[in-house]
Amino acid sequence: MDVRRAADVMSAEGPAVRPERPGDVWGRMRRHDVLRHAYAGAARHLIGLVVPGLLVFLPLGLIAVSALVVIVDVDGSAAVVNGAFELVGSPGAPVLVWSAVVSAATVAAQMVVLPATVVLAAGRLAGEYVPVSAAMRAALRRRPAMLALVLVGAVVLAADTAAGLGLLLWNGAQVTAYGVTVFLLLFSLPCLLAVPGVVLKGRSARSALALAYRLTSDAPWATALTLAFGVVIFPALAQQAVNVATSGTPILRIGLGWALALVAVPFQATVIARLFLHRLAVAGMTIEFKEVVGGLPAGTPRPVRPVPVLAALLLPALLYGAAALVNPLGWLEVSETAVTKNVDLSEPRALYLGQDGRMVMLMDGSREAKLLTCADSGCARPRLTWAEPAAVGGEPTAVSARLADGRLAVATWAVEGRHPWVYDENWRARLRLRICDAANCAPAPGGKPLAEMTWRDRKRVVALAARPGGGLVVAQLHGIPEDSDADEEALSLTTCDDPACAHPRVKEVAKVPANGPRALVADVDPDDRPVMLHLDQDSGAVHVVSCDDLACARARVEQPVEGDASAYLFGGRDRPQAVMVVRADGRPLIAYQDMADGTIKLLDCRDRACSRAASAALTAPGDRHAGPAMALDRAGRALVAFRDLDRDRIVIAACAETRCTRTPVTAITRGGGLGLAMALDGRGRPVLAWLDFGDVDDWDLVVTTPLNLSARAIPGESAVWTAPSGPGRGRR
Repeated sequence: MDVRRAADVMSAEGPAVRPERPGDVWGRMRRHDVLRHAYAGAARHLIGLVVPGLLVFLPLGLIAVSALVVIVDVDGSAAVVNGAFELVGSPGAPVLVWSAVVSAATVAAQMVVLPATVVLAAGRLAGEYVPVSAAMRAALRRRPAMLALVLVGAVVLAADTAAGLGLLLWNGAQVTAYGVTVFLLLFSLPCLLAVPGVVLKGRSARSALALAYRLTSDAPWATALTLAFGVVIFPALAQQAVNVATSGTPILRIGLGWALALVAVPFQATVIARLFLHRLAVAGMTIEFKEVVGGLPAGTPRPVRPVPVLAALLLPALLYGAAALVNPLGWLEVSETAVTKNVDLSEPRALYLGQDGRMVMLMDGSREAKLLTCADSGCARPRLTWAEPAAVGGEPTAVSARLADGRLAVATWAVEGRHPWVYDENWRARLRLRICDAANCAPAPGGKPLAEMTWRDRKRVVALAARPGGGLVVAQLHGIPEDSDADEEALSLTTCDDPACAHPRVKEVAKVPANGPRALVADVDPDDRPVMLHLDQDSGAVHVVSCDDLACARARVEQPVEGDASAYLFGGRDRPQAVMVVRADGRPLIAYQDMADGTIKLLDCRDRACSRAASAALTAPGDRHAGPAMALDRAGRALVAFRDLDRDRIVIAACAETRCTRTPVTAITRGGGLGLAMALDGRGRPVLAWLDFGDVDDWDLVVTTPLNLSARAIPGESAVWTAPSGPGRGRR
């Protein structure tokens, strides 16, 4: 092609050009139309221009993904979440090493792909045919100079970012800091024009950078904005549009995202090549322009074969879709939904699932408790109703139990009279029952107050359990008055024959230690005999109180877990929690946090009173965990869920007696996570409700359902740690 005609093609104004004025920026961009012509040219020659990226990134991607599959399959940290493969929790050292290696390999590959595509694009712009192999060889020969450009670019990017961050730390003005950062980044973009200087003119990195800024000195704004939109903004917007349009179909989103990432390179390279040639032409650098055009590798034109190229573009998406649908390695499959977001932060306290799939969740926090009701675990249209009246004691947490007919009974402290402030000496609160259905919650008809407390004995703790034949039992820790020096408190049991508790029968059944904050759990075995768990949240000591009959004429108190009072004071841990379920034979299963080493443990009681027990540690000593929540599956195995705070994930341990396997089921993306409730759905699968919590304005209520946990985590395959059976500690 004639060099003079090529120069005329690249410039709309000829070699003479006047210095740019800021007001002319957009007008010059429109008149020159570099960006539009570059994108149009890239679209016309896309099949040929995308080949270098396919030749390099396709095998690199397949190798990288294969290596990642091996790594995550070994440690079990991957799952298929809503049809997409995801890492569960914070990546471990092997994944971090893999990420570093893949990042370095990607940069090295881009050092070849981008300049090779620039050579191809320059050939198309000049009307010359450049073979792909020749373009790749030309790029490989310039690797040292390209490496120098990459290092310079990394230093410039770090310096621009550091300048903006330093300004932000200095005066706290976010708008100013962001503006300065964007300004610096814009005027760093001409560095990209050094790529054609290296690969098309054979210059060193230093000389190519000097040429790039010399070419753009009379049009800095037009150059910066052309590169910003053509190389960064438009490709990023296209990627974001694909993500939004395919948000409900992860397989399509990832497949199109991969293809778009490869397709973006020809458009970026064509913008860089055309702008470089355009600036040579308008600067009147005819000799340099002739050297570029004349130095392009020559070859015999070959017909474009779009079918192999399109097949290579679609291959990763097809492989990914097949793997996600078939799941050949048997990874955990998870369905997860962010249900609702609300400024009134409330934690899930209890979760109930019916055979019809309806989900009901008791939420309680700083304000009155609420019920969240959904038609199923997908919870597309959640409904919130108040479970407590407006005048309710703020300190005690509402407790609930599911009745035989599917309704919920909620026990709450209602403030009496006109003294809502808890430290008023006339303050009174009465424990009342409310019955909740799918529509609303109302006072139990014919019900009576079950207890009363004043501001002096306001530290009462209540637990509620439904009886198998109907009715309820209400357990209460009465607390110790502030002017008392006693070290034990009364544990009473209220028995009700109907949900309204119209004729309550109250009996003090035991005395338990009272050293500070404590928790209480109540349950009733299939023979209608109450069992209660008392947890000292300062020391971690666990007491089990069991009754021989419903009236609890005789109660046994056992202490299967001793406490460690110094662990909370000096260990820096949150207050522990404990949960309990009673098996069909009446023996309790208890999950709790051991204050001695912070581990989550399962206590398998060998008899109803828990006088003998074996334990299994579900976590490693020293790690930070929170929870737990527990349910029994249809085979009688314990499913214990807890939050692994060190690895930002939620784990379910499936245990047959004390033989357990652990499976990470979801990631805590905001690094926090509050509340955790678990229940089984109609198909026997565990459903988790929890808060993914960042700060007050950044949280989601999440419902997570592992779909194939029972097929993967078969208890007995591996034992975490098992203590031999023996007598409980401290029998009363």
